Amino acid sequence: MPSLHLSFDRRSSIAALCAGAAVATLGFLGTSAQAIRPIAIPAPPTAIGTVDLARLFDNLAAAKEWDVRIKELEAKAMDEGRAKKAALDASLKEVEAMAAGPEKETRMDAMRLARLQAEQWSQLKELEVDRERSLKWQAIYRSVREGARKLAEAEGYGMIVVDDSRIEITTQRGQNAPPLETQAKSQIASLRILHAGKSIDVTDKLRVQLDNDRTGSPAKATGAAPAGTPAQSK
Repeated sequence: MPSLHLSFDRRSSIAALCAGAAVATLGFLGTSAQAIRPIAIPAPPTAIGTVDLARLFDNLAAAKEWDVRIKELEAKAMDEGRAKKAALDASLKEVEAMAAGPEKETRMDAMRLARLQAEQWSQLKELEVDRERSLKWQAIYRSVREGARKLAEAEGYGMIVVDDSRIEITTQRGQNAPPLETQAKSQIASLRILHAGKSIDVTDKLRVQLDNDRTGSPAKATGAAPAGTPAQSK
């Protein structure tokens, strides 16, 4: 009987040792798994700047130059149009004073053709002015986008966005206008920014950047331009 008791005690000790070893092994494996697990590093904060396009365009030198050229084009077309109209009116009076006959009919046909040509010329001039206006906005938008890129690289902005938080929702009734609710919802759907603080407004910085690029000489911000205006881009 004593030998049986001794054998039982030995088996119990061996089982206890095995259980302890298993627990230790599991603990080691768990610690090792935690050690090799990749550490999640949060992304650094992104510096964001906002631009008020309406204010930018109102003060952008390039936009003002485009406006001057377009006004000159419009004024020239209006002068030519008035000259053509005056010539047609004078010819019409001459034809009306003529006696009825084949010659008067021939002149009347020529007058009708001249009037049609004048109308076509007027339409072409309207298209020409409209094309110049379109080219203006295309050119300005390209320069604004490029200037924003340069400003972001120079001052470390991760993103520069258009601030549309000041746009008001407007609706109007009309014969072919959509329902007022549809107008309001479509405008809301096109907006992206609900609020933008003044501290991240880079409108004046961007204007200076664009004016510097256009003239090749440093420009000065007017009004309450934020500090840290970038130097002239090369």
